[in-house]
Amino acid sequence: MAENDWANSRSNISSIPASSLSTGTRHDTTGATSAISVIIVLWNSALELPGCLGSLAAAGETLHLQIICVDNGSEDESVAIARGHGVEVMEMGANLGFPAAVNAGLTRVTSPFVLLLNPDVDLAPGALARCLDELGADSTVGMVGANLRRVDGTPDWAAARRFRSLGAVAAETFGVTRLSKRLDFQYLPGWSRDTSRDVDCINGAFMLLGSDLLRAVGGLDETVFMYLEDQELCRQVWGRGLRVRFVADALATHVGGAATGRASDRRRTLAYLHRTDADVELIARRNGRGARLAAIGLFGIRAALGLGVGAVTRDAPLRTKYLTALGWLGRQVRGRVPPPPIP
Repeated sequence: MAENDWANSRSNISSIPASSLSTGTRHDTTGATSAISVIIVLWNSALELPGCLGSLAAAGETLHLQIICVDNGSEDESVAIARGHGVEVMEMGANLGFPAAVNAGLTRVTSPFVLLLNPDVDLAPGALARCLDELGADSTVGMVGANLRRVDGTPDWAAARRFRSLGAVAAETFGVTRLSKRLDFQYLPGWSRDTSRDVDCINGAFMLLGSDLLRAVGGLDETVFMYLEDQELCRQVWGRGLRVRFVADALATHVGGAATGRASDRRRTLAYLHRTDADVELIARRNGRGARLAAIGLFGIRAALGLGVGAVTRDAPLRTKYLTALGWLGRQVRGRVPPPPIP
């Protein structure tokens, strides 16, 4: 789909009346109505994508899946790999950001359920069906997430967490969370992820919800380029009186940050700025201008410390990263100036 065509169709995303979904809808999760549309955003994801699509192929033996890969201007073989697996491909032509790509894919969704899935996630057998059962069993459950694990089998703690807060940013900045994992209250210390429960938010690497619900909230928030849009979606779901649920016995492996880790120093610096921008923006929405300025100050302290480490270790890319961050943060005091897109 050309960019202009996508822009025209984007206006239809929020056409479902919000009132019809405010209390949730129980769906029959058996037979033909169990179809799931899977949206996978690609950005130089060639190394991880075959494993992801292979795990979906296994799930497709028992579930009817529509798989939509939305490519954000990949420079590797991501598009060729996706087409080789016979899935739908949308080429955006450039990196328009994660939310914009998801919303583009949403215009192609034909199923009652939609799964937002990162290309570096491999589903364990039965994980998707288990999540679908959890979503369909109770009309008050609006969205579910899988039990994401790192490659070494340890929990991906971001798979279930509290909403981002100014206190969490302060604790990270001053090293409190480094003293003990039990002090990192954002990630619910003391819970080993072996039981299912409701949580503030799940990870955007795996989010399963009704497609009408995603349309009703207007898709993902495009005011941020990437990062923390999953928290904003969870807040929208909770705001409609629906629950967000973590499913302990639905396992999946999540590499995490694979494409960004392989990117150039400049792209990693821009990714850091976008993560910081998302943090500041969402804290400001929740707590106002005073909290926004406090967040900018905390990230300024963090950048100054990072710059000092870069100077001592003579790490030129690290110095550049944090010097760029300090300059950008200084411009945020008067008002938000979003970072440039990541090319």
